[in-house]
Amino acid sequence: MLRKVEKEAIVNNFSSAFNNAPSFLLINYAGSKVVEFESLRKEFSKFNTKISVVKNTLLQKATKNTDFEEHFSKLSGETAIALLDDNYVDVAKSFMKVKKDVPLFEIKFGYIDGNVVTMEELDSISKLPSREGLIGQFVSVLNQPLVKFLYAAKAVPSSLINVINNLKDQK
Repeated sequence: MLRKVEKEAIVNNFSSAFNNAPSFLLINYAGSKVVEFESLRKEFSKFNTKISVVKNTLLQKATKNTDFEEHFSKLSGETAIALLDDNYVDVAKSFMKVKKDVPLFEIKFGYIDGNVVTMEELDSISKLPSREGLIGQFVSVLNQPLVKFLYAAKAVPSSLINVINNLKDQK
């Protein structure tokens, strides 16, 4: 059983987290086994995302007088929370990967980049390319005009040489 000081520390930590970087997932893990929950924790840890099991009342206190108060006031049952950074696409992929093996995991409430996220939206996010993949696609798009210009610039001298060779062969 947690002491009052420990509870206050938990409330303060989550309260500041909600104010600083409010991207998170509330996960219902009811009915899952410890091994299954640990597999989710292991997947999230690959992306430096910590998942914590917290009492609903503590989360409700942490969100008092915030935009999330309404959503957290309805919490019931077993709740785990994952605070997300900019790596939410990777975390979403990890969650959906584990969910295939453990269909009991559900999103109670998700909030990413200022938007409420449903389970279907999280599935769509999980299908996005990673940050590195998007950067690669962007660089490729930027690179394409230059590559086409170089091919065109190379084609002009090649065509001229072909014309000169054809004229030489005709004479």
